[in-house]
Amino acid sequence: MYFTGQVEVDKLRNEDLVTTDELLDLVRKMKLDLTRLANEQEKMKAVQEELLTTKEELFEARKELQKSKEEFLASKEDILKANKELILTPSKLQSCIKDLEVAQELLKEGKKLTTANRSGDKVESHTSTLKEGAVSPGTWDKNIASESKYSKRGNHDRNARFMWPTTGIVGFTARLTSTTSSSLYTDQTLVFDNVYVNEGNGYDATTGIFHAPVAGMYVILVTISSVGDYLSGDVEVLHNGVTVCRVVGPHSYWGGSPCNAIIHLAVGDTVWVREYFHHQDDRIRGDFFTTFSMGLMAMDSSSK
Repeated sequence: MYFTGQVEVDKLRNEDLVTTDELLDLVRKMKLDLTRLANEQEKMKAVQEELLTTKEELFEARKELQKSKEEFLASKEDILKANKELILTPSKLQSCIKDLEVAQELLKEGKKLTTANRSGDKVESHTSTLKEGAVSPGTWDKNIASESKYSKRGNHDRNARFMWPTTGIVGFTARLTSTTSSSLYTDQTLVFDNVYVNEGNGYDATTGIFHAPVAGMYVILVTISSVGDYLSGDVEVLHNGVTVCRVVGPHSYWGGSPCNAIIHLAVGDTVWVREYFHHQDDRIRGDFFTTFSMGLMAMDSSSK
């Protein structure tokens, strides 16, 4: 009986040992599984961080795309406005053509004066010019008038007041190289630094001032252009410090305005362009859009 009981006890002990070994194996497997799980969690964490980074990059990319879209729409708007300006260009060209036709008529008149002088005709010319000191800024003298008479006389009357220049040509065209900044100020002289032509060397590109090398009748052509939606400022042409003409800068998108005149200059007289009133953030467009030109139409006989 005792033997049988001992066998049972030993059997149970053996079963316990087997169970203990199985438990130990199970524990080892669980530890391995926990290690694998921890590794997988680390990998998942790394993947999550990459996903967050990718999400942020996608968000930034979306912002860039939105910005690019806005810039594209703005550029499209600029193109549409530029197209509108191009549509208006023919009318501006027509205005310039009319100005040139007037200048051509004046040149023909000067040639007629010379022809009459050479054939023995007496040419009497009386021109009232702007009276210095008596002209308020931007206002023409009401006494301006001009008339010419042609009458058959002898050769002793050849000396007319104005004669077509035969010994040389005086004239220049200059433009602003760059668009001006908001640093413009009232009474600032505009220096048209890019000179296209300067016959007679009367224009000084460092000061922006024209000095008449000979006396006579001159034509003045000034064009001021704006920059985008900025004002271009109010500009005037001065003769020896006296206002000849003024132009209120164009307030339209990329607009342009002229300031033209015909005046008499003595030798050494000066003409220049300046901003007579400065608005905040004034801009004047450079390149070929803002120009200053002058030309001698008829020379005084005393200058021959």
